[in-house]
Formats: sequence, structure tokens, C-alpha cells
Amino acid sequence: MIKLQINDYPAIYELYKSGGVGSFFPLIGAVLSGVQDGEVYADNVAKPGQFYVEHCFGFAQIFGEPQKRFEDALENYFIRANFAVPKVRLYAPYFPKFLRSATWEEVRSFRQRFVIDAPGLSRLQSPKFRQWSDLTITEVSNKNIVVLDQCFGVAKRFWRDHADFIQHSNAVVSLYKGQPAAICYAAAVSNRRVEIDMLTLPEFRQLGAGKLAVINFVHFCFAKSLFPLWDCFTNNAGSVQLSRSAGFVTSGEPYPFFTINKKQAPT
Repeated sequence: MIKLQINDYPAIYELYKSGGVGSFFPLIGAVLSGVQDGEVYADNVAKPGQFYVEHCFGFAQIFGEPQKRFEDALENYFIRANFAVPKVRLYAPYFPKFLRSATWEEVRSFRQRFVIDAPGLSRLQSPKFRQWSDLTITEVSNKNIVVLDQCFGVAKRFWRDHADFIQHSNAVVSLYKGQPAAICYAAAVSNRRVEIDMLTLPEFRQLGAGKLAVINFVHFCFAKSLFPLWDCFTNNAGSVQLSRSAGFVTSGEPYPFFTINKKQAPT
């Protein structure tokens, strides 16, 4: 299990993009394209065949041709919790045999991907969704980033700094009577695909603030020829309901997802 240098990433990125839409995650693509920070490991340098990519926030993925020695080393990496992040959040359309054992079952859950279909997009184009009663929308800029980050605390979760967030996240904020209530933004953008993240402050839930932010964010995505993806845990009823109400539909079957906490890694 060899840590690669950033100049090795472009070729791996091209390989990753060829793997198919169902196994492509923008946070992983953002690391491989150098837009966001993370680490990349392979089975060897001369002719790498299998890879493990770990975003600086902890989202990770394994892809490529299975190599036993590499997967053995990866198992040891997880067991010893050698990762720098507080926990690894492993997307697992494919996962090694060791993760199929009962030892890892307690850290396994399932997530579902949602996408916008044509009828959903048509509904989003209705003007009535642009503004509601006490709710309005605003974009994030140099003038309001500090205040908004104090409210939501997401600007540096995935992006390097405030400037990076403003430039790349396409963030939309819902205001309730002028107060920040919900935010929808790109956690990552890669290969013209967008990984959606959103947050509604507890005191503003059930008011439509989240839905308004999501709908306008999707409008911005399509205006820039970006394709929004919504992934969430299958048992997150609120997120599933919001995605559907905003026009999203399921894409494929739920996929396994492993959350490996540094302090509670299986032994």
C-alpha cells in the first residue's frame, strides 16, 4: 500500500472517470483532480491496479482490480486506524472480502443515490418555487461569508478556505424574515457532477427553507451544465423526503457504506 504523489493523480483520475456513473463520487474525483485535499494509495507505483482514495474530510473509496496484498494492507490500515481523519466514511459500491465479515458489520450502513429526472426538472422550473412568503434566497459572497459561516459552519468542511468555498460551492442560502435559515451547496464538483450537501438550522425546520435552497441550487447547477447528485443514508427519512419533494428520484440500488471511527476501529 504505497502513498502516491500528486503528479500521479491525473492518470488515476481518468481511470476513475471510466468506471461508470454509479461508482463515481465527486468528493473522490475532487481529490484526484487536485481541487480538494486528500491522500491516494495504490498497490504499486510502476503499474498500479488498485487504489484507495481518502478525502481530507474522511470520505473514501476503493476501486480498480482487486489485489490481495493491497487489500490485506488496507485491512491493517483500518484496524490500526492509521488514518489522520477522525473517521473514514467509505463509499463501497465495491468493497474487499474482509469488509464482508461479521467483524465489520456493526460499522456498515446503506446509502442511496438520487438524481433529477425530466419531470422533476420541469417542476423546478415553476416560478412559484423561486420565492415564498417570508422566505427569500441569497448567494454567498465576500460580504456575507463570515456571518454565514458562523451560522452554518460548513465553508471549510470540504473546501480549503472561504475563497475556495465562494468560488466553487455555488452555495444558496434561504433567509427566513432576513435570517439565515438553510444552505445548499456543492461539497465537491468533479467531472461536471456535483455532490450536494445541505443544512437547515433546527429553529427553521418545517418552514420550507431547505426545499427552497435546494431548488434554487439545482437551478444554478443546470444553468452551469452541472449534474447534481444527492446521496444520503437510507434511514435518513428527512433527507429522503426532502430530495423527493425537490424533484429527485432514486438511481440504482442502495450501496454499502462503512463508517470507521478512529477511536472505535474493529480489532
